[in-house]
Amino acid sequence: METISKSRKRQAIFVGYMYLFLMIIAGILVRIKGSDNIYPTYLINIGVDLTGMLVGYVLYVCCLVDVGKTGANHKNLLYLINVTYFGLFTDLVAWLVDADPSYRLVNIIDNTFYYMCMPAGCYYFYRYVSGVVKSEDKVESVFSKIIHFGFFVAIAMRIINIFTGVYFTVDANGVYSRSALYPVSMIYLFATTVASIILIINHRKQFQTYQIIVLLLYVLAPTLAAIFTIGVYGISISYGVVMCVLLLMYCLINIEQSKSKAIADRDLDMAAAIQHSMLPHIFPAFPERDEFSLHASMNPAKEVGGDFYDFFLIDEDHLCMVIADVSGKGVPASLFMMISKTILQSIAILGVSPANALERTNNAICANNQVEMFVTVWIGVLDIKTGIITASNAGHEYPVIKEKDSDWKLIKDKHGIAVGAIEGAKYKEYEIKMEPGSKLFVYTDGVPEATNEEKNMFGTANMVDALNANKDKAPAEILQGVKEAVDAFVKSAPQFDDLTMLCIEYKGASNVQ
Repeated sequence: METISKSRKRQAIFVGYMYLFLMIIAGILVRIKGSDNIYPTYLINIGVDLTGMLVGYVLYVCCLVDVGKTGANHKNLLYLINVTYFGLFTDLVAWLVDADPSYRLVNIIDNTFYYMCMPAGCYYFYRYVSGVVKSEDKVESVFSKIIHFGFFVAIAMRIINIFTGVYFTVDANGVYSRSALYPVSMIYLFATTVASIILIINHRKQFQTYQIIVLLLYVLAPTLAAIFTIGVYGISISYGVVMCVLLLMYCLINIEQSKSKAIADRDLDMAAAIQHSMLPHIFPAFPERDEFSLHASMNPAKEVGGDFYDFFLIDEDHLCMVIADVSGKGVPASLFMMISKTILQSIAILGVSPANALERTNNAICANNQVEMFVTVWIGVLDIKTGIITASNAGHEYPVIKEKDSDWKLIKDKHGIAVGAIEGAKYKEYEIKMEPGSKLFVYTDGVPEATNEEKNMFGTANMVDALNANKDKAPAEILQGVKEAVDAFVKSAPQFDDLTMLCIEYKGASNVQ
């Protein structure tokens, strides 16, 4: 048993690093390509692909945890996740290299793997269904052998396509186009899908009604997505939809196999650990930089939360800072939080303006926001040489500034609408001048809205008082002081909302050695 456990651990580590490596490669490719060279519809597609990859990583880890704790057989589901993840990656790369003659070979190889993911997804879904029903019917056994043989034929035909262009071609200008015989590539997909549906119907008594619905949804959802986007070149959300259905499949079918609360708690702990690992959590941040000092913290109200903060160097002279609050709480908010953070960071790191980053993120989220959630965001980019922060506010709390030798005071900036609320929303920017010794504090509403047993809120005034009580201290100590003031106020009352804070002290460009 110990050997199996170590094997699973090694598998989790290997696949986790592989997933992260592919996400890093995707991010590098997006950066190299540059936002100016990517069509807006492509940016939406890239955001969906990156989000799907992130969800796939979380889902894969959760499946491995479930296998380790319950002994459940998720082998084919894990294969499905891997295939879908790789399909998202190859789809992302395809939009980045399309119509670029210098990447023609990459385009051909990438689309070949993309086409391989299609029959692989259908094949492993059939194996997943047949593994659940454990059929002993002889006719179905023959079908299984035909599907197994057909899978290798389908893969071989996609390799042959490289030399014949039977399914697709990439011309000398690097432009991808489907061949006349492209529909032939769908025959195996159609046959395997029909076989899976027949298998589900024949063994419907083994499933609950909602389980049948989610299995059929795996077949119908990407098909409907493909039909919906067929007239819009540059948007292909089918694999993103598949990953979401896989998440639903795992939750409704596999979690049903093990209802133990202890297992659910362990899974939740893993999700919290993953969420924590997504946020910058190594402090002091940027110890090699003398121009500024920065610290951030997040205390979720539940095991996982909907708040997030982020900070990263766009280049040597520009530091991006983000703090955000997703509507709702718990796991749904945490998933939406990961989606929002990934899309926003992938756009902001390209060096676009804060307002433009919010607009692109808003449009990307609105395009696929079926749950109708939203997120308030404050984003600021510090010019390290000049001390000027260019900021934009999407319905978030007012930032607080402390100029040198002064008290803290609110900056009542103009708010735009929350991200994800209305497609096409516009955002305005403003500047904050940071002199050496100035400090900036941003936070989520969990700070002023912290509530005690008498249902009284901590309030903005108390927050500013707590800041002034520690105004001469370093950012880490300032955050700790505010947290202690909130704790002293709420006492034994349960924490109602996530409590997230970020503080930066600007020391001046002259500190560079």
